[in-house]
Parts: sequence; structure tokens; C-alpha cells
Amino acid sequence: MRIKRLTAIILLCFILVAGVYYLYGQYTVFAFKLKGYDQLVTPHFIILFKPESAEGIPIIANAAEKTYEIVGKNFDFYPKGKTPIVVFPDSRSLQAAFNWPHDENTQGVYFRGTIYVQSPDVWIDATQDAEKVFFAKGPMVHEYTHLVVDCLTSGNYSRWFTEGVAQYVERFVTGYTLREDFVVAEYNAYSYEEIMNNFDDLQDVASAYLGALEMTSLLAGDGGIQELKSIMLLLREGYSADAIFLQRAGVS
Repeated sequence: MRIKRLTAIILLCFILVAGVYYLYGQYTVFAFKLKGYDQLVTPHFIILFKPESAEGIPIIANAAEKTYEIVGKNFDFYPKGKTPIVVFPDSRSLQAAFNWPHDENTQGVYFRGTIYVQSPDVWIDATQDAEKVFFAKGPMVHEYTHLVVDCLTSGNYSRWFTEGVAQYVERFVTGYTLREDFVVAEYNAYSYEEIMNNFDDLQDVASAYLGALEMTSLLAGDGGIQELKSIMLLLREGYSADAIFLQRAGVS
């Protein structure tokens, strides 16, 4: 009787944890609506935003739906339901949401099924074609690819791997890499071991990210995105991204 009761408790805990994870997006929508965020619903996204960001929302919506179609076609994967996108009116509010220091600057973040981005008018000059620039150099393709990696691997991935895949897909779709905005000295490149073991602690962030991109490119080889998807399905079964890289890249 005790064994049956213990089994039932464990099963209930598992169901509750799974429910929190998969319904996190809905909790996010509800929480931000309580904070006074408006929403725009598109075929595949729920976009939450403050009134001061309203002008840039159509740009974000178009980029999101375009990303959904392009990335979905390449991975042959389309998430169920609508993905929440939270738009922050400035960098400070995005930093505060994740308790980052004020000198931390990023255009977007992916976290547990939700994409967070800065409003386009924060960093795109008024003289530029905002829709074109936001898609080509903005965070949408990168952050959405994180969601795809998360879903296809069931969360079993290394930080360097998801950042490498996001950059790989971003380069494939838009042509953008960090080399457009950062000067990275080749002689100061991090080793594969450093990237695998200490990715988030490496001081030269651009160099670390480009190193992850190089490692991901080695993994993809001639198979490209389909090869990366095959690796993700292995990760879903419990394999290690580090071990797969060492084996396939022929690195000891």
C-alpha cells in the first residue's frame, strides 16, 4: 500500500512539474497582462507590449511569422499553440526583468517557451527601413531557434550548443554573424574545451559565441540543418552534445 501511495505521489509531482513547464507560456501572458501590457494575437504568436511600443509591434509580428515559416520549413517543425513574445520598451526594462547589470545589452532573450525582445525603435535609426533591419539584424530568428532547440531536445542541450545552432540558423537565414558588429582576434580564440566547460564564464563573449558557431558548423558538416536536427533528436534520447561533438569532430 505504501509503495502504491509513494508511486502515486511521484506521478502527481511529475504531472505538476510538467504542467508548470508546458503551461508557462500561458502564465507569462497572464502575468504581463496584469502588469498593464496590451496584446496582439497573430496566427502563431501572442505579442505582449506596453502602449509606448505600439508603433513597432507590426514589425515584430511580421518578423515573427516570417521566422516561423522559414525556420519551421528548414527543421520541418512547428510548435503547437501560440508562442508568447514580450516586448520591452527599452533596454533597462529588459535588464531589470532578468536582474542583469545595467551594462548588459542584448536585443532578445529566450526563456522557457517565451521570447523577450526590445522594441525596434530603441535601436533602429528612424532613417532606416525598420522592418528590413529588424528581420536581418534583430533577435527574432536567433531567439526562435532557441525555442526549436528546446522543443526538439526536450531541454537536454549544452549552452554552447543552443547558442551555436541559433547563430548557425541566423547566418543561414539572414547572413548575419557577430563579426559584423565585433572585432574578434583569431589568436585569442577559445579552445573547444573552454567553450564546452565554461561558456557562460568566458570574458570575451563574442569570441565564445563565434567559437560555438564554429563547433556547430563542424557538427552540421554537409548535412546542414537536417544534420543538426538529427543531433537534437539524439539529445532528446539522452545523449550529450559535448560527447557527440568530440566524436564527430574527431577531437580528443
